[in-house]
Amino acid sequence: RTHRTHEDVPASQMRKIIAKRLLESKVGLPHAYMCVEVEMDALMATRKVFNETFGAKVSVNDFVIKAVASTMRAVPEANAFWTEDAIKFNKTVDVAFAAATPGGLITPVVRDAADKSLLEVSAAAKDMAKRARENKLMPEEFAGGCCSVSNLGMFDISQFVAVLNPPQSTIFAVGSTVAKAFPDGKGGAVAKHVMRMTLSHDARVVDDALAEHVCAAFKERIETPAMMFQ
Repeated sequence: RTHRTHEDVPASQMRKIIAKRLLESKVGLPHAYMCVEVEMDALMATRKVFNETFGAKVSVNDFVIKAVASTMRAVPEANAFWTEDAIKFNKTVDVAFAAATPGGLITPVVRDAADKSLLEVSAAAKDMAKRARENKLMPEEFAGGCCSVSNLGMFDISQFVAVLNPPQSTIFAVGSTVAKAFPDGKGGAVAKHVMRMTLSHDARVVDDALAEHVCAAFKERIETPAMMFQ
C-alpha cells in the first residue's frame, strides 16, 4: 500500500526468516567481541604467486575461509555449540560464509573446509555464491556450519561486528585491507597492508580467554599463510 509519507512493501518469506533469526540471536545469545589487526603482505604475495602458478583466481576471501577452517581445527574448543544440557563439539569444520542475494544475506557452507585444498575451497565458494545470487542453492547447502565468515572488505568497510548465526558460537567479520605506516626501527616508517577482523563469540562457549586463542591462531595463519595448509 502507498501512503502519503511511505510505501508498504510486504516482507518476503526469506526476510521474515532472517529477521526472526537475527532477533533470536541478539536476544538469546550473549554476544562478546574481540578485534585483531593482521598484516596482509605475506598473504597478498602468496596469493599472487598462487594465481600465477596455477592460473587460478583465488580471492582474499578464499584465503580467509581456509584460514578460519585451519583456526577452528587448531582451537577445537571453539568449534562447539551451546545446548541446555551439554556443549556439543563438532567433529568436522564446515565454514559458512555470508553471500548477498536479491532477497537478503544467505550463508552457504563449505563442508570439511579444513580438509579441502585452497583451490577446492575457492571453487566451492565461488560456485555457491554464484548460485546463491541466482536463488539456485539447495536448502542443505546453506544449512548448518560450525562457524561463519562475513567479509565486507570489498566494500571498503574498515571494521564491523557481525551477528552470530545460531547455533554457531563464532563469526569472523573481516574488513578491508589498507596501507598503514609502521616504525622501521631507524627513525623512519615503512608501509604495510593490514586488515581488521572482529570476532563475535557466544560467551557461554567461547569465553574471552578462548576467543584470544582463536584471534591469535587466525592472525598467525593470515600472516604466515603456510600455517593454514598444515
